Amino acid sequence: MRLRHIEVFSAIMLTGSTSAAAKLLNISQPSVSKMLQHAERSIGFQLFKRSKGKLVPTPEALLLQRELMPFDEELTRVRRLISNLSAGESGLLRIAATPALAHHLLPSALTQWRKAFPQSTCEISVAHTREILDALLLNEMDFGLTMMPVSHPNVVATPLLHTRLCAIAPPGWWSAAALELPLTAEELAGQPLIRIAPLTYLGEVLATWLAKASRPPETTVTVQSYSLAKALVRTRLGIALVDEITARDRQESDPVQIRPLELRDSFPIYVLTEHNRPPPQSAERLFKFLKKAC
Repeated sequence: MRLRHIEVFSAIMLTGSTSAAAKLLNISQPSVSKMLQHAERSIGFQLFKRSKGKLVPTPEALLLQRELMPFDEELTRVRRLISNLSAGESGLLRIAATPALAHHLLPSALTQWRKAFPQSTCEISVAHTREILDALLLNEMDFGLTMMPVSHPNVVATPLLHTRLCAIAPPGWWSAAALELPLTAEELAGQPLIRIAPLTYLGEVLATWLAKASRPPETTVTVQSYSLAKALVRTRLGIALVDEITARDRQESDPVQIRPLELRDSFPIYVLTEHNRPPPQSAERLFKFLKKAC
C-alpha cells in the first residue's frame, strides 16, 4: 500500500465519500476512485462496500484505520512542518513559555522591548515544556522559556537567568519576625500545602526537600502551575512553594507573604532554541529585557 493510497483511504474514512475526499485532497473525484481501486487490488481485499451510492467501510478497513491513526498524526505533523518552512521569515517573533514565566516574567520585559523597538511584533503561546519542544521542532516557535532542564539532540537549552524557590502564604500567616527567617521543611509538617505536581522537575526537587520533615505537610490540592498555586494561596487555602519570579510579581494587586526556603539552590531559566535555527536578532534584544525584568 503506497503513501498516496493511505492518504486517499484516510480521506474517505474521514469524509465518507470519494467526492468529499477529492475536495479534501484537492484532486478530482475520478482520481480518488481510481486510486482506491488500485489500492484494493494491491492489498487483495475490499476496503469499502458500495451500497446505494455510498461507501461503507469493511471490517478490514476499520481495523486498518485503527492501525494507521499514529501514521496519520505523524503525516499531519510533517505537513505542518513543510507549511511552516515554506512560509519563510514573517518578521514575527514567536515565543512559547511555561505558565509561570509567561504570566510573571514576560509582560514587563515585553513592555520595555516594545518601547525600545516599536516596530517589533510577537506572538506568545503558554505551554508546558513538552509542547514547547514540539513547537520548536515544527518551526512554530522561535524560542521557548522553561525552568525544566531539557536534553534533546536538536534543541539547545541556554541558561538565561537564575531564580530561587520560596514559600508564599496569605497575609498574616507568619509573624513579621518569621518573615526574616528561611523556612525549614520541618515548619511545614502538618501545614496545609498547595503542592506542585511532583512529576515536574521543580516538583521533584521540592518533594525531596519536604521528605526531610518528621511528617509531611497536609496536601490540600495539587496543581500544574505556580500561577494557579499563587491564586489559591490568595483564597487562604494554604501555603505554596513557588519560584521567586512568581512570588514577587509586583504587577499583581493582592499581596502574599514571602519567605525564602532553607533550600538555597538556584535554578536556571532556560531559553530553548532549535539546533540549526538560532534565535533572530529581535529575540536577542528581548533576552536583555528579560534579564532586567528578573
